[in-house]
This record gives sequence, structure tokens and C-alpha cells, in this order.
Amino acid sequence: MSHFQRILVIGAHPDDAEFHAGGLMLSQARRGSRIGILSLTDGSAGHLSMDRPTLAARRRTEALAAAQILGADVDVWNEPDGQLTDSPALREELVVAIRQFEPDLIVTHRPYDYHPDHRACAKLVQDACYLLRVPNIQPDIPALGVDPVVLQMCDFFTRPAPFRADVVLPIDNDFEAILDLLACHESQVFEWLPHITGIPVSGESMSWLAKFYGSRPKRIAREYGTGCRYAEAFEISEYGQQMNATDCAARLGLT
Repeated sequence: MSHFQRILVIGAHPDDAEFHAGGLMLSQARRGSRIGILSLTDGSAGHLSMDRPTLAARRRTEALAAAQILGADVDVWNEPDGQLTDSPALREELVVAIRQFEPDLIVTHRPYDYHPDHRACAKLVQDACYLLRVPNIQPDIPALGVDPVVLQMCDFFTRPAPFRADVVLPIDNDFEAILDLLACHESQVFEWLPHITGIPVSGESMSWLAKFYGSRPKRIAREYGTGCRYAEAFEISEYGQQMNATDCAARLGLT
């Protein structure tokens, strides 16, 4: 198989997929992969002035706009932003969602991220992955025959375990397209994040976004020595099908 056929990016919030794996989604969509984006919360907490119901509706619309650019399937759950837990009920709901999409690759957070929702999302994915092939869990939805590979998105936290860059994806050629995806999430990138980080939008908004967002993939490229200006990086999780880094990179068209 030359590429991953069905890729499901599972984030805690409606913009997590684009921030952490926008280049992967764009590059693999071009190679013929079907892309799915699943947000486990409604994104309703992150704003300086909007109430939760209004923001949740807006973020759903923004997520749909970004997915339309990608040609991706998208689903935003109704779990309140900031309150995600790795409950048995949500775990089984996630088992259903993964089985229905039938991914051969899942991309998600690491369980050591700074955000409690990110950690809960990672734990839900880990636990759901064990159950995907167990027929008596959600027996109305056929169990998967093969475990998907699971990649965890880069973060810079070191305790209890630092990120390991098993796969590094240069994104120089997709950088502007990633900005277009992120700009769909305007409530976050142009309103909430400038407020919470204290880095106000100055000058032309897309130029500001290029600098604001670009600092992260620049750091990844610098730390993992890709020879490019911008990069995304991923760690192969123990909680999915085990594939060595060389084979995984080949499936992503990197070798």
C-alpha cells in the first residue's frame, strides 16, 4: 500500500487538527487519502466575550469551513470545552466513531500536553484503541479487523516523557495553505489567541498569523534538523498498530 487510505485526526478542540497536523492533512489529501477531523469538545470556552452557546455554534461553522478547503469529513462533539474527561461512556462513543470511519491512521495529542482537554483526548484515544477489535464492546458496530497506526502530535513538554520525533514532515510548500485553514478559525486565531497570549494582531492579519503560527513549525524544523524552514513532527504511539518509523514515513510519501 503506497499511502494511508483513511486518516482520522482526533483533537480536543475544533482547530487542533489544523494547528498540529495541517500539513499532514493537506499533503495526504493530495495523495488520495480520505481525511476525517473529529473534535471531542465544542470549543465553547475560548473567547474573551462570547457566551458558550454562541461560540460553540460559531466554532462549528469555522470547522466546517476549514474542512471544506481540505475536502475532509468533520464532526464536532457537544462535550463542553474545558471539561473533557476520559469517561467509559465517551470511550465507547469514540470506539463507535473510529469504527465507523475505519481509519488506517489516527493522529491525536500526546497524553503529556499542557491542556487538560488534550490529555483527556489522548487518554480516550489510547483506551479506545485497545477496544476497537473487541466485538462485545458496542456490538452493533462491527469491530475492526486491523488496528490503525496512531501518531501523536508534537508538543514541547518533557515530564514525564519528552516528545520523540519518529516522523518529521517538511511543510514549507504547504505553509500558506495551512494559514488558510487556520484563518477559517477566526474566533481563535484572530480573537482569542491574541488575547490569551498577549500578542495582539498587528498589521495585516495574515502576515501576523504567519509569524504567530510559524514560530512553532520553525522550532520543530530547527530542533529535528529537517533542512527545511517549517515542519510538523509526530511520535508513533504504542497504542496502535506497530509500524517502524521508516515504513511510516514511506507511507506518508517522505522517502
